[in-house]
Amino acid sequence: MSKKWVSLWISFILILSMTTPVFGAGIQYLPGVTSEMSDPEFWASDEEILMTAEEIAALNQLTISTKGTNMYDLKNQAEKVDGEALNDSLRKSSKADAAYYLGWTYLGEGKLASQEDFDKMIRNTYNRFASERQKVKYAVAVKRTELRAFPSFTPIWDDPSDPNFDYQYLVTVRVNEPLVITSRSSDGEFYLAKGICCSGWVPAEDVAICENKEQWLEAWDLAPEQTLVVYGDKIWTETSNVGDQTSELMLSMGTMLELADVEDPDTLIDNRAVYQNYAVWVPVRDEYGNYSKKLTLISEHEDVCVGYLPLTQKNISMVAMNALGNTYGWGGSLNSEDCSGYVRNIYKCFGLELARNTTWQAAMPMAKVNMSGLCLDERERFMEALPIGSILYFSGHEMLYLGKYDDQYYVISSVSKIRDPQGGTAVDRIRSTVISTLDTKRASGLTWLEALTSANVPYWGLLEGKTYDMPVSAWYNEAVNHVVKNGWMKNCENGYFHPEEKATRGELVQAIWMMEGKTVTDAAITFSDVAVDSEYAEAIRWAAAEGIASGYTEELFGPEDSMTRQQMASILYNYAQYKGKGFTGAWMFLLNYEDRNQISEYAYEPLCWMTMKGVMNGVGNGRLDPKGTVTRAQLASVLQNYNAVMKEETVAAE
Repeated sequence: MSKKWVSLWISFILILSMTTPVFGAGIQYLPGVTSEMSDPEFWASDEEILMTAEEIAALNQLTISTKGTNMYDLKNQAEKVDGEALNDSLRKSSKADAAYYLGWTYLGEGKLASQEDFDKMIRNTYNRFASERQKVKYAVAVKRTELRAFPSFTPIWDDPSDPNFDYQYLVTVRVNEPLVITSRSSDGEFYLAKGICCSGWVPAEDVAICENKEQWLEAWDLAPEQTLVVYGDKIWTETSNVGDQTSELMLSMGTMLELADVEDPDTLIDNRAVYQNYAVWVPVRDEYGNYSKKLTLISEHEDVCVGYLPLTQKNISMVAMNALGNTYGWGGSLNSEDCSGYVRNIYKCFGLELARNTTWQAAMPMAKVNMSGLCLDERERFMEALPIGSILYFSGHEMLYLGKYDDQYYVISSVSKIRDPQGGTAVDRIRSTVISTLDTKRASGLTWLEALTSANVPYWGLLEGKTYDMPVSAWYNEAVNHVVKNGWMKNCENGYFHPEEKATRGELVQAIWMMEGKTVTDAAITFSDVAVDSEYAEAIRWAAAEGIASGYTEELFGPEDSMTRQQMASILYNYAQYKGKGFTGAWMFLLNYEDRNQISEYAYEPLCWMTMKGVMNGVGNGRLDPKGTVTRAQLASVLQNYNAVMKEETVAAE
């Protein structure tokens, strides 16, 4: 090889070695997630209107009036409060809040919070100007701000090395968002305010006080054609040296501003003409903290629209993706959102108001399903019925459902922590808005699918005349949850219960043995098909010794064989007799089933007792189906009924 070719070859190798890291660099995704999934139209392109503006308004009013949502009808708040009683109430509630945080939180700079620290914040809740007939004040936010737990800028951390998680924050307040002020802090730096979904302390410098209720309503209670809605994640007004109150103003998702009617496009606003911009009014505060408004411009290229966005699946997906990759902000901290704040913002772009947190949202009047205690089989059946935009919940977290792809269920959410996505046991700090599958694991090791407690569909409001095709729980759900929780039956290796699969003789005997408390016996196992170290060995050893369950022969038990309904009844009846239950004396009666002549002689007495007690029922059409094969769901149901009957009879005997 010539020196020229050697030189070229070496150069090529060097180029490859330099560029290889670049090939591996770029955006990272959680397992199962691809770059294509960041495209909103990957998930939805349907532009059918899901709710009209009138329906949304009606649902908002219904939500506000529904107990448990903790939402406020701001327009109809009392115009006067008992300020002195409020002082007492605030002191008590703040003491209770402080007691919750005391002992495990830090007040900045790594200092463990003390009672003295909290007492200082509690004293600041006292309004020195309170009176029995104290007028409320009406305010709007002049910047994106927050409601706080205490009237203090001192942060409350649970980890001194993690200043990004501040428990002072309760909820975001957007620019021009209305507030009703009911009190003020002793130092005058905070107002006690009610927003639509929460109450708390807002920095006084972040709001402007309106002259009266009429001025307040004019600022924010706008007709659609008068309103500019921000549906992008965050936008900023342009930098200006002539208007510091309107320069670089951050407008977050869901912000609503009043459109200005500018007839002359050469009119200067912030020293600029209006061309290619929306002219809007933004609230400002004068030197005394009072409300005024000022014109500014928002470029037409920003993610804004006149009036609320149409509520469609396509738009839900589009708005959700606008915040993809954002930082997680507890209670609206870090100019961002936590899981419920993120979902609230999405639906606010359509005019739909959601309650503040997962618990309060669960009380909202919309189509919902309870997923607590469901086996994985049922959870998947429920997921198949849910549309994009459904909200999924488990304790401490909520997610927006995107849909199913390649046998995986996908969600997008603002996430704080998950278990190591690479399969380890460590808990990883995510702190971002990400797409993930429901195979994502919690710190406990449960997948998100396994942990789900409920789901609701915000645009399926429970309005008069509206019905929705929500999934209904299967008849066996309660029983399956009951037997698994008690350890009488187990999920299969893959975590599914497989309710329609055949139940085995070994499973039934194992369940009875578990009910009995795993009684140990030294009786010999004579069955060649039951290994001494097999799963059912001890249960079969005990059941055979006590005459509860016998084999086909002295050598064959058939632990993995399916069983008929009459065989199941016979074994359970034997166990009832072992416990001193069952028929005594003259008991014979005629079973009222058309197929009673198909019952084997050995099973007639057991089936009489089981059906009389309600442990077993017919299968419909007047049939008992004694020779029908038992499914795992049927066995679970029978075991639950059997246990209830045995308990009742034991209590009655006592």
